[in-house]
Amino acid sequence: MALDQVKQDILKAALSEFASFGFEGTRIESITAKTHTSKRMIYYHFGSKERLYIEVLEYANRLVRENERPADLAHLAPLLALSTYVGSAFDGFNKHPDFVRLNLQESLRGAPFLGQSASVAELNRASLAVIEEILARGQADGSMRSDVVPINVFINFIGLCSYNVASRHTYQAVHHYDPALEDNRRSRRESICDAIVRYVKA
Repeated sequence: MALDQVKQDILKAALSEFASFGFEGTRIESITAKTHTSKRMIYYHFGSKERLYIEVLEYANRLVRENERPADLAHLAPLLALSTYVGSAFDGFNKHPDFVRLNLQESLRGAPFLGQSASVAELNRASLAVIEEILARGQADGSMRSDVVPINVFINFIGLCSYNVASRHTYQAVHHYDPALEDNRRSRRESICDAIVRYVKA
């Protein structure tokens, strides 16, 4: 169901602010300035800053998964399906860097709000379920190791995809290397997909 346009604009602006300054550092006034709306309208739609933040977490998690196509993976051989899924995650993280930054902010605070969102938990369980299904197929046909644990595969590729975005400015400053440039981005994508496939391959 499509979001009300005003609410959508507020979520977009709030995502940028929360990703940059965290929950404590973000001011509602800064969000209103970016949306040309009012504090009253934000509280009308969300009720509180805490509720707005939780809905931004949910919005960001939906955004980053908008290009995932789990149904298509069933027609691919397991190793190719895994590489395809990891590649789609890489693309989503790079398309929405504020998702990565927001999750880093939340994680560094001990993730106090993530646990309050049933939809974020559901989205992540669904992603893990895709990995579980691919691994089960790969282990059944002998193309994947029998001792691989799905959550390890999930953490490995999420970590690599996140770090590629989170470390961008570090590598620019220290190595004069920009992971976001097209050739570098493509190379990193291939490297991450290859690393995950090699990890599970029998």
